[in-house]
Amino acid sequence: MGITVCTVSGKGGTGKSTVCSGLAIAAANKGGRVLLIDLDSGLRCLDTIFGIDDGVVFDLSDSIREFNSGKALYKAANYDNIFIIPAPASAEAIDFEKLRLIVDSLKESYDYIFLDFPAGVDFDAYNKFKDSLFLIVSASDDVSTKAAGVISSGISSDTDVRLIINRFDRDMISAGFYKNIDDVIDRAGARLIGIVPADGELLLLSRNHKIKPKGRAAKAFDRIIRRISKENVPLVALKKI
Repeated sequence: MGITVCTVSGKGGTGKSTVCSGLAIAAANKGGRVLLIDLDSGLRCLDTIFGIDDGVVFDLSDSIREFNSGKALYKAANYDNIFIIPAPASAEAIDFEKLRLIVDSLKESYDYIFLDFPAGVDFDAYNKFKDSLFLIVSASDDVSTKAAGVISSGISSDTDVRLIINRFDRDMISAGFYKNIDDVIDRAGARLIGIVPADGELLLLSRNHKIKPKGRAAKAFDRIIRRISKENVPLVALKKI
C-alpha cells in the first residue's frame, strides 16, 4: 500500500512545489515508484519542473471526468519511475470526492503518491485526505510561519501533520536569525520533519529537471523521505544542513 503525502502551504512563495518535487526525486532514488498529482488549477508547475510541459495534452480534469488516471499520466524527464498528472490548465474547481476515489484506486500501483495542493486554506479539500501525511511547507519568516499555524490548527486532529522549513540559510545562524528556531516550530504548531537549505540548484530545477544526488538539498530531501518511510533518521545540527 503506497504512502500518500499532501504538500500544503498557507501562502505562496514558500517553494512548496519545489519541495514536493525534491521529495519525489528522493523517493525515486530509493527505488520507489512515484506519482505526483498537481492540484494547482491554472498555475500548474510540476509539468515544467519535470520537463513534460510541451507534451501535455490531457490533465487532471480529464482523469476525473472519465475516472481514468492513465488518461493524463506522463513520465518525468530523467526519471523512469516518476509519473505526473498535471493540473487543469485553466482555473477550475476540482471534484475532490472523485479525486479521492482515484487516489484510493492507485495506492497499490505506487509506493508514494504526492498531492501538491495550491497555496491557501481549503480544509474541505484537505480533510478528504485526512488519512494522508500532511507536510506544511513554510519559509522561515513570521508571515509564512503564522500561515502554517493556521493550517495545522484547522486540519482534522487525527491527521498526521508535519512541518518542513524551506530555504534555510545556515549563514544566518551567526547573525542570530535562527537562534530560536524552536519558536518557529512552536508557532507553526506542527512537529518538524525536516529542513531544506537554500540551494541555488533548486532554482534551476525547472531548467535541469533533476537534482544532483550528493548536493545539500538532495541530502535534506533524502533524510525527509526516509522519515516519511518510518526510518529512524535523527535531525542534524543546523550548521550541517
